[in-house]
Parts: sequence; C-alpha cells; structure tokens
Amino acid sequence: MLEVTIWYKQASMFLLKAMVLFNTLLMLKRWIMYFLKWVVYLAITTFLSTPILAKDIIIGGTGNALGTMTLLAQEYQRSNPETEITVLPSIGSSGAIKAVPLGKIHLGLSSRPFKETEFTGGATAVEYARSPTVIAVSNKLTENAITVEQLIQIYTGELTQWSTGELIRPIIRQANDGNTKQLNQLSPKLKKALAMGNENPDFLFAATDQESVSHIEKVPGSFGVTTLALILSENRNIHAMSLDGVDPTHASNAKRYPMNTSFYFIIPKAIPPHVADFLDFVSSSEGKAILEKYGNYAP
Repeated sequence: MLEVTIWYKQASMFLLKAMVLFNTLLMLKRWIMYFLKWVVYLAITTFLSTPILAKDIIIGGTGNALGTMTLLAQEYQRSNPETEITVLPSIGSSGAIKAVPLGKIHLGLSSRPFKETEFTGGATAVEYARSPTVIAVSNKLTENAITVEQLIQIYTGELTQWSTGELIRPIIRQANDGNTKQLNQLSPKLKKALAMGNENPDFLFAATDQESVSHIEKVPGSFGVTTLALILSENRNIHAMSLDGVDPTHASNAKRYPMNTSFYFIIPKAIPPHVADFLDFVSSSEGKAILEKYGNYAP
C-alpha cells in the first residue's frame, strides 16, 4: 500500500511539472508569434516607406528609341544614384501611349504623336529628337548605296542579287509599321512594289525593331529598314546605306535625308519631381550631346 502511495505522489509531481512546462512553452510560443508579427510589420513599413522606391523611373515604348534612352539613363544615374531607371524591352509606340495614362510606366517613348481615337488621360506627346530612317545591311556586305528604283526592283522580284552575286533577302515589317509607312511615302511605285513584296513567301518577316536588326546581322544578304539611332546606340553589326546619293551618317545630311523618324516622350498629366528632373537632363547640353553622338538630332 505504501508503494502505491509513493508511486501516486511521484506520478502527480511528474504531471504537475509537465503542465508547468507546457504552460511555459505555450507562453513562449505566444511571445515568439508576437515578436514575429512586429518583425513583419516593421519590415513591411520599412519596405513601403523607402525613398529609393519612390524615385524609380520606368520607361517603355518604341524599339527604335530604347538604346539611346538606356544610355541617357545610365549617364543620369551616375550623378543621381538614388534614382533607379528601368528601360523596358519594346512595347511599341501604341503600348507606350496606352501605358502612361494608366500609370503602368512613368515615361513613354513613341515614334508618332497621338491619334485622335486614342485615350490620353491628360498625357502629352513632346518631340525630343529625330533620327534618319535608313536602309541597313550587315557589315559583312560591302554594299553601301541603294536607290528608290532599286528598292522597287527588289520588292517586285526583278532584282535578286547584290553586286557581289549574293542573294538579296528583304525583311518585311507590318503594313502599319512606321518604317513601312515611310517607305510607302517615297514613291507610289515603291508603295505598290512593297505590297507585292508582302505577299512573297521567300521574304523574311520581323515583328519588332530589334528582331529586324537581328535578322540583318545574322541572315546573309538580308536588308531592312531601321533608324541610325538604333544601329549606333545598340552597337549593331550593321551599317546604313546611302539612299539616292544621300548618306544619313553625315550630320550635315540628316535633315535632307528622305526618311526620318521623330521620337516623342509620352508624359503623364502629373509629373513626379524626379521624372521632371530626368526630362531636364535629356534636354540639357549633356543630354543633347548623347543624343547627337548616337544618331539623333534636334527636331
């Protein structure tokens, strides 16, 4: 009987200690959860209030302007490291015009002004530069000149080889693409020939400005339409040809060259101060020097 009593007391003491330990662990768990909640709260508060995020700038738009804008952004950030500028891959002029009023990007880049049917949300289009729209070939080709008459013959299939005997491979863009529209404006005959070329299954197709110049670089004998700004700012392994005797690479010829692309900033109705500061840099003497170095000139 005495042994049973001793065992009972020992069991009771064990259970009591176990309950005390359990309560202690439960209290400790509550304190840990309470502590973790405060850590998460402080982390979120710090994340949302950090000034660096408030000074981010996101830019997007036409592929022809992205290379030069990236170089401008890099130079600006050297003197303004607190501002992080992201230049998106090409979303096109239409994409930029749609994105800015919706607040998806801070600045848009367009190769055209607004259409009457487009929603602007109070945004404005401001022309900041122009660049020659050129006929370009790979640096592997020795061809340096072309005429409108030769372009007509190429698109109709009459002219199929370069002077070296290499097969000519035209790169076609969409009918509503800005570069295609400029070709159409050179001559009614060229417009008709280009329409014929669009039906030729042997011609290459490119959906974006960057895809077009990549084809020119990689496909033997190919040629396409791009801007001098894109070639120089992205250091592409291609070169611009003179058109009807006018060399677009000479600054003195830029304004009399037959084709030119205008570049517009799509600016939101309410401009944050750090975005306005970047715009001021682009229009400064330092910004203009970068634009000119990479194939742009003042409008």
